Amino acid sequence: MNIVNGSSDSAINNFGDVPFIPNQIVTALLTEQTEEAEMFWKLLYYSEPDALAKANLTKKQKKDCIWSGQTLENNYHIFYKPLIGAALDSANSQTQMRLYRTTTNPTNRLDALINFEVVFITNEKESMVRYKGYWVERTDLIESLFLSVINGRDLGVGVGTLKFDRELSRSCSSSLGISNSKTFYGRTLILGLRFMGADSDDRYCG
Repeated sequence: MNIVNGSSDSAINNFGDVPFIPNQIVTALLTEQTEEAEMFWKLLYYSEPDALAKANLTKKQKKDCIWSGQTLENNYHIFYKPLIGAALDSANSQTQMRLYRTTTNPTNRLDALINFEVVFITNEKESMVRYKGYWVERTDLIESLFLSVINGRDLGVGVGTLKFDRELSRSCSSSLGISNSKTFYGRTLILGLRFMGADSDDRYCG
């Protein structure tokens, strides 16, 4: 007799891997070696308008961008939480990416649709960068590069790929938001993932 999630009568979805998904998204960005991925990291790390002309980050520099609970947040660029530190009120504050799960909607006992929110934030003083000879808005380009690397990616967690696709999730969208302080703003991207845990007895995910 198989016992899954404490039940012996039938398999149900196991969500034990869900907390790892934001980490897997960042791992994909860390391991990808395309030009798009390298430009993504440079736009997060370098505040200057010529950020894309600077050297690629080392793997250590990329890993050091990830906040893990330190009191001071202004040395970090990647956060797994929605709340924004007060440091972004200063003119020399850093560009950030914040990613976290927003909703989980079960389709049935074996299948669920999970939405993840990814927010790209910058201070208005850092908003413009040079790209292919043109001035472009920093978070617009960061989002484009992020999607080039991550959209449709198999994260190795559960079953299914992370997608920017309204046929998968009607929540998928990209929108611009301005903070009350009017010194920083962000671009919010919502992606969907059809999730089926490893203990389920059926791996079909549509």
